Amino acid sequence: MWKDFRVIDADAHMHEPQHLWERYVEPRYRDRVPKVAFMHGTFMVYEPDGRLIPKSKGTPKVQGPPVSTFKIMEDKYGDGYRTWWAPETRLKDMNRQGWDIQVLLPTANNGFFACQVALKDIELGTAMCRAYNNWCHEYCRLDAQRLKFVALVPGSDVGEMVKETRRAVGELGAVGVRNPLLPRDKWLDAAEYNPIWKLACDLDFPILVHGETRQRFQTFRNFREIEETEPDAHDYAAFRCLDHAIAFPFDNMVTLGHYIFSGVLERFPKLRLGILESNAGWIPFWLSRMDVHTHGRYSAFGERVFQAAVHSQLRQRRSRLEVCCGALERR
Repeated sequence: MWKDFRVIDADAHMHEPQHLWERYVEPRYRDRVPKVAFMHGTFMVYEPDGRLIPKSKGTPKVQGPPVSTFKIMEDKYGDGYRTWWAPETRLKDMNRQGWDIQVLLPTANNGFFACQVALKDIELGTAMCRAYNNWCHEYCRLDAQRLKFVALVPGSDVGEMVKETRRAVGELGAVGVRNPLLPRDKWLDAAEYNPIWKLACDLDFPILVHGETRQRFQTFRNFREIEETEPDAHDYAAFRCLDHAIAFPFDNMVTLGHYIFSGVLERFPKLRLGILESNAGWIPFWLSRMDVHTHGRYSAFGERVFQAAVHSQLRQRRSRLEVCCGALERR
């Protein structure tokens, strides 16, 4: 509790250990998982295997935040950083800061790597999703009332996605599922994905949107290309910040719009979404702008019946919308 308020951190992050895949992937798949060569701060760096991770000529450049960033993190988080946010340390921090519950998501190319692998090798990717979810279940077991996790599922096979979702939520206690990372030629509104939305309604868990579209199309990630240039040519760390500042809110705006305009939320009115790590100031603007595009002169963009349905849906969403803001977000 904080000043008599119950506090839930809906977008805390795991900091997965280097040995995650080595210890938690089922033995028959371990020789196929790319090896973690070392940790660059909080991020896993994988050995190129020529299959899932291309081999490059010469010494590969380690991309990611500069080393100075991790010194800042250690100074700020102390034992949390030094113990890799072990559950015991996390709970001590939660007690000190007044957090009642933390909902834990995978971090970048660590746990989420399983979803990327599933796009190329569904069998291995599914095994890695199981491994990640099993590790999360074990991690949260220290205090399952306060430590909650979000499951990963393979987005390239609907059957495996539904199977692992049912296991992770029903047996392991996951409180939500990360928005599926789909192949480039697939879309969330396709009828083949109806089973996952129906399952989310039946089991009453949310789909957590956390920048997945940028993993597919990288529309706002052009600044990352600067990392490939000469080290002294640009302050690439500053451009990484700009990339992240742009990419997350715009990406999540696109994904929310896709769920609404494609009719997914109309077909599954009980489906709940969590839109994470993108602040909340854009929500009134975005809902209003989408609403404007459902009638009047913009109605020429689509069939009248379709536009009326979306217009009605947006109005309903406004009345049902719950907004959670970051503690540091300025009004």
